[in-house]
Amino acid sequence: MCTVSWLINQNGYQLFFNRDEQRSRSKALPPQHGNINGVAVIMPKDPDGGGSWISVNERGFSLCLLNFYQGDMPSGSLYSRGQLLKSLSCCDDINAFNEQLTLLDLECYAPFTILAFELYSGVKGYQWDGRKLVQLNVNSPLTSSSVMFDKVSAARINSYCASMNTSQQHILYHSGHHPDKGYQSVCMHRSDAKTVSFSHICVSSEQASFTYVDGSPCLYASLDEDKKQYINHQSGLTLERLSSPYLV
Repeated sequence: MCTVSWLINQNGYQLFFNRDEQRSRSKALPPQHGNINGVAVIMPKDPDGGGSWISVNERGFSLCLLNFYQGDMPSGSLYSRGQLLKSLSCCDDINAFNEQLTLLDLECYAPFTILAFELYSGVKGYQWDGRKLVQLNVNSPLTSSSVMFDKVSAARINSYCASMNTSQQHILYHSGHHPDKGYQSVCMHRSDAKTVSFSHICVSSEQASFTYVDGSPCLYASLDEDKKQYINHQSGLTLERLSSPYLV
């Protein structure tokens, strides 16, 4: 139950992500600096699964993960999908990510869609449906839902304008309530679930920044500026040029 959109141009890319969760789920920890296999990474943490749903590293490489509720659930014990993203968050680029992902035994993970972003190479999408892993042709936005997926997806895509080319337009999209404040809107509200956070990753050739809103983005958008600091967490990384030959 999430929505992701993105902007890609000659200066880099921006990634916007609404995380939708059950109201009973534990509150996530805001983005933290960490080190995965020697690579500096920023990601929020899900205390229930111990992993994350979105990350950016010092190579300028980002990942985000959405549950794929329409897939087939593998049998047996399953690991957290957030742990999968966490383990792959240190990849140098999409090629390294693709190699590692295809070598993993995915039978121990519930179905998911994962997007990989790389400077100057754009975005690649992959989907594990519980039986096979396939590469997707993806367009912004991409969404997931456990409830009436076709109707929800259509509503969220219809409220998106392909000509949006500023971060502010995307932020407004992610805080929107079209066609109404409910299960179809990008900023989602249901009796049992809601949009619990908004993430904005911005990557250029020199730095990566992670802005995180801890709460529904519609509530954040309505706050006075002096109150926003209490729920808006910002972190940044200086990109490692020497180990990133594709950076110019």
